Amino acid sequence: MASYRLLAVASLTALVTTLSGAASAAPPTVDRAAAKASVTTVRGPQQAVRLATGERLELMRADTRSVSPFRVLPAGNSVRPGRFAYGAAGGKLRVQPTGHRAQAVRVRAGARGSATVTAGAYPVTLTIASPTAVAFKLLYVWDRQTWTSYSVKDEEFTPNGSVQLPDGNYFAVALYSQSGGGSYLLTRTFQVAGAGATVRFDESTAKETRIAVDDPTATRYTSAVWISVPGGLAGFAGGGAEKTYVTPFSVPGASLRLHELLVKRGTSEYVPGPYRYDLYRSFDGTVPATPVANVTRAGLAVTTTAVRGQARATNGTLQTVPYTAGDWTGVYLPSPVAVPGTLTEYVTPSQSFGRLLNYRPTAQDMTLTERVLPAGLSAGETIGGAPFAPRRAPGSDSYRDITRMWIYEYPALSDAAGNLGLDRDAKVSINLSSGGEPYISASGLSPYQSVSATVPSVSTVYQLNHTVTRVASWSRLSTEVRSEWRFLSAGVRYSDPLPLVDIGFTTTGLDTQNTAPLAPMRINATATSRRPGAATTLTGLEYSTDDGATWATLPVSGSADRASVELTVPSTAAFVSLRATAADDSGDTLRRTVIRAFAGPASQADETVGATRVSNVVVNGGRPVVLTPSGVAEFTATFTATDPAGIAAGDVYLRRGPSRGYLPRGSSAGPDSVLVSGAATVCTPTSTTTATCQATFRVDPRLSLGRNNLAGAWQVAVRATSNDGRSFTDRRAAATFPLLRQTTLTTTATPTSVTAGKTISVQGTLSQANWERMPYSGYPGQAVTLQFKKAGGSTYANVKSVTVDQVGEVTVKVTASVSGYWRYVFAGSPTAAAVTSGSVYVKVT
Repeated sequence: MASYRLLAVASLTALVTTLSGAASAAPPTVDRAAAKASVTTVRGPQQAVRLATGERLELMRADTRSVSPFRVLPAGNSVRPGRFAYGAAGGKLRVQPTGHRAQAVRVRAGARGSATVTAGAYPVTLTIASPTAVAFKLLYVWDRQTWTSYSVKDEEFTPNGSVQLPDGNYFAVALYSQSGGGSYLLTRTFQVAGAGATVRFDESTAKETRIAVDDPTATRYTSAVWISVPGGLAGFAGGGAEKTYVTPFSVPGASLRLHELLVKRGTSEYVPGPYRYDLYRSFDGTVPATPVANVTRAGLAVTTTAVRGQARATNGTLQTVPYTAGDWTGVYLPSPVAVPGTLTEYVTPSQSFGRLLNYRPTAQDMTLTERVLPAGLSAGETIGGAPFAPRRAPGSDSYRDITRMWIYEYPALSDAAGNLGLDRDAKVSINLSSGGEPYISASGLSPYQSVSATVPSVSTVYQLNHTVTRVASWSRLSTEVRSEWRFLSAGVRYSDPLPLVDIGFTTTGLDTQNTAPLAPMRINATATSRRPGAATTLTGLEYSTDDGATWATLPVSGSADRASVELTVPSTAAFVSLRATAADDSGDTLRRTVIRAFAGPASQADETVGATRVSNVVVNGGRPVVLTPSGVAEFTATFTATDPAGIAAGDVYLRRGPSRGYLPRGSSAGPDSVLVSGAATVCTPTSTTTATCQATFRVDPRLSLGRNNLAGAWQVAVRATSNDGRSFTDRRAAATFPLLRQTTLTTTATPTSVTAGKTISVQGTLSQANWERMPYSGYPGQAVTLQFKKAGGSTYANVKSVTVDQVGEVTVKVTASVSGYWRYVFAGSPTAAAVTSGSVYVKVT
């Protein structure tokens, strides 16, 4: 048989590295001796751009709407991005983080283009009248009759811009933010008639716009406010409770749109609240003088959304975007959710929302079904039910033409309800052969990559093996998902999906951590075929409690396309794996295996399989992590991993309190908080058997934690896996470290000049960082030590140990004897850092 194999080309684009979230990405491995294939990036966002803030702009893939939505992923391990302005016109989307230049991406074809400047155009100056300097801004101009946009030249670091315009009527928008003063969305209508003009945007005419709800416990978590015109938009999104001000206008065809997420006061990025308001309002044509939309909770749609964990408690985000017919839909907005946890949602009724669920917070993406709810109570929804396994995604099939075959199975980690998902940090291997002739042998692929190869045009039987593996400290399920196909295929003149058989799994009876009960539960499997008109049969179903080392058969009829089997999982089983086989009436077959499909009744304690070991677990270089009242603190967690076969990957996260993933069934305890790195843990080999692994954490105590009681001892959970995939270790408390509130201590003395033998009063105030309400608050009931150093001396001596009062203050009276320096010292506590005050000099005569 002649070889149809081509020279292998394995190229990873920069986009793959960007999307993975890792600091670096190893290229895939293509066996050049056995495979002649091409590797390409085919999935993920249409475009991804790193912003000046380190955040990532992702233009989402187009659907049936006119233009795709987009999202901005936060830097580090934050849940929400900072405030940014955005605008779309002339087929270009521009995003400008506050205080930075804008960056742009091209958008989907079909967006209205910019007008070409003609000889009959006149110079128009756009200027912003503001009491404070305007350095960074976005300026847009549209023709009010055609809604064609005109490109504006921005004069950076000034309030001005310029544009060439022909005679006509125009609608202009200016966007900028003032540090601590809110964001401004100013508008003007004007006319050009035979001469140039100056158009002035007046900040003083802008009014605050928002959605107000009659719930005093709710506060705005994030928002998007934008002006929409046919073929374009301009607005703000991101940040927290920042206010947005807009100039009221009346322009047919233009709308002011608001999308706000509200949460319970006290909610933080890693301590989610119990409810979420998802509110949308559009002022079409006319924006009133007071552009505030008032809504009542009684008039909203209400539902509950339960998010199941993957045998481990972690963080997640729920992202939504309102869909509007025929124009830009705006930007996805995130809010934190507990995993596992149940969230009550109050939603604008009769409004369509696109939805995404992210774990950790952007490791595993789940695309949820579009949702429209009526007013009143609606049935709840469960997301993240196990097993996580492949699901067919329309438009994402592996396919072929006459002599070329493309292999790409995108949603390999979808939940049992059919929500399509993948893990960005997972690795994919693909092997395609026929009769011993290899066509593809590739490993180390990202979930966004496909592999293609030249194949015979004649009808041929192929064997295709597709395997997804992942190492994640936040998930212990679906560690390996393997699909083994045998199918008959011939060349076609047009692109056609490969005739593959599919098997889907669902379960009933699992708990919030996807753990099986001691009582009987049910496993369901269904076979389908991508070959039009084919009849399928589920031919076998098995389970394993030892990660696939041995299998037990479950009863199936062998003549139907599905089976529903009751199983009482052994009480000693920590995890249950599933394997099923199916065939269609053309002879195509599939065997699908999900290792650790769900958790068993036994406690999922620390695990070590094989020779993999971890040691030298260190956070912040061995020093306490001390957090100020606000602002981002960055620190690392490192560990050493060893295995005779070498280390393939590692992961680490930080937790405060017990973890559901390690407690017996029925326990209600859970971690107080979990901190995860915003990027994949990087493991660097130091020898053939050893690697040093590092994760970087960025924590803003007010935004990330938001609760003072989260200070104290935290635990470090680590996981490492060997290169050969046969060994791993997973430890929930490999080390502990102190995460402390910063303290301040002051010392004053009166008088500062005194006669020997007289009394001196030495006052001190001990304060600690307050992550909830104010920068610092008094630290009551703590012991501090008064120290003294003689003038000219080199050391301080302890004078007296005292306890500060209920507001953190203390006064000690001493008898003056010699001149010298006085100070207080606080030795620290389990939740607050040690501190020494500055000294005060007292002259004694």
